[in-house]
Amino acid sequence: MLNDAALAEFAASAYDQRPCFAVSDVHAIAGEADGARVLAIRGTTADPRDWLRDLAALPRHDPDLGWCHGGFCDGARGLLAAGGGRSAFGAGLWLTGHSMGGAIALLLGALLCAHGLAPQGIITFGAPRCGSWRLRRRLARLPVRLYRNGDDPVPEVPWLPALYLHPRKLIAIGAASPDPFADHHMTAYQRALAEEKIAT
Repeated sequence: MLNDAALAEFAASAYDQRPCFAVSDVHAIAGEADGARVLAIRGTTADPRDWLRDLAALPRHDPDLGWCHGGFCDGARGLLAAGGGRSAFGAGLWLTGHSMGGAIALLLGALLCAHGLAPQGIITFGAPRCGSWRLRRRLARLPVRLYRNGDDPVPEVPWLPALYLHPRKLIAIGAASPDPFADHHMTAYQRALAEEKIAT
């Protein structure tokens, strides 16, 4: 049975594997985890383009998503285009990602829903806020789990009252470490989920 620990392992591999889809700094890999089809989007790396995308947090109105993080929205739309609009994303696909990758996974999943091709579900690890109430509505019928490990600060940004919201309540895992940024590392999420053995 597909479990979230397996998805965390797959999300971690997006940092090392050659991407199946690459649009500027946005990289994604496709494959299987526990027999399920998964698309994992890489999070922020040392690439300066990643940091510029993270910082492009001014809200932008998207016709399908409403108000959302401009940089992450561009990344999600770029991946949608790289997949031939929709042809690369079939039914039964799970979306996942860590950090920026998780935010882009949420927006890509909402875009797929808007185009009549909803994914199986979306699981994120340490994802920042990326949209507002319209994103929440787009994803209302999907299984969506958003993990926050310890005192990871990234899920608490960006902060704009009544605008940036998580589409679901965060799921707290792991014990806080003395360094909150250590709680954001993908390895910390892998370790916490392996210990909790959370299954879908």
